[in-house]
Amino acid sequence: MAQNLDRWLGGRRILEVQTPDEKFQGVGLDAVVGSTVRRAWRRAKYAVVDLDCGRSLVFHYRMTGKTVLDPEGLRRARLRIVVEPFAVVSFEDVRRFGEVWCMPTAELSDFFDRKSLGPEPWPDVRGGPWWAEALAGLRGPIKTVMMRQERVAGVGNIIASEALFLAGIDPRVSAVNLDDEQWSRLAQGVRTVIDRTLDAESGDEIAYVNAGGEGSFLVYGHAGEPCPRCGDEIVRIVQASRGTFYCPSCVG
Repeated sequence: MAQNLDRWLGGRRILEVQTPDEKFQGVGLDAVVGSTVRRAWRRAKYAVVDLDCGRSLVFHYRMTGKTVLDPEGLRRARLRIVVEPFAVVSFEDVRRFGEVWCMPTAELSDFFDRKSLGPEPWPDVRGGPWWAEALAGLRGPIKTVMMRQERVAGVGNIIASEALFLAGIDPRVSAVNLDDEQWSRLAQGVRTVIDRTLDAESGDEIAYVNAGGEGSFLVYGHAGEPCPRCGDEIVRIVQASRGTFYCPSCVG
C-alpha cells in the first residue's frame, strides 16, 4: 500500500481532503490542502506520505484498513484525498480500527521512537547472525518472539508462520535453542516470504486473509489441507492468542 500511495500521489498537489468519518476531523488534515506530495514510504506497519509543506500523513491500517484508488469517489471511505491531475485515493476501514496522523515531518523520528520500533528486516539483506542478535535473550517460542516489534519491526503473524515453514523450524521451539543453521534458514525464509508476497499481492488493492486473500500463502489459512512440501496435514495451533499454521511432519 505504501508503494501504491507513492505511485498514486507522488508529485501531485492535494486539492481536497474529505473526512466522512468524524474521528478524522480533528487531526489537522486541512493543513495539507494545496501542498504537493514528495513521496510515500513505509516504517514497520505504518505508511507515511511526506508533503512539501513540511508536514506528513501517517497511516496505520490495523486489521482491515486499506488505501485504494477510487476514481469516482464512491467507495465507502473514512477518508478521501483528492489530487491533481484528478485522482481520488480513499482510506477504507470497515472495522474503523485504523488511524491517521498529520504532523510536522521533523517530528516523525520522535513519533516512531515513541512506538519503540526495532530495525527493519527488509529490504536490506539480514542474515542469520543479525536475527540471532536481534532476538537474543528471548526464551519464548520463536513464532511469538519474531513478532516483538521492539526487536524487529513489521513482522506479523502471517510472515512469521510462513517463514518458519520455509525454514523447517517448529514454531513452538524456544528462540534460545536455535542453532546457527536454523537462524540462517529463518533469515532466508523471512526474505523469501516478503519478496514472494509482494510479487503475488502487489496491485491496486490488497486482499486481506479474512476476505479470501490467503491464496498466495503456503500454510497460513490452510489448516486441514495437504502440506505443499510433504502432503501431510497442515495444523493450526494458538500462540499468544494468534493462529499459527505449520506442518508437524516437516519439523518433526
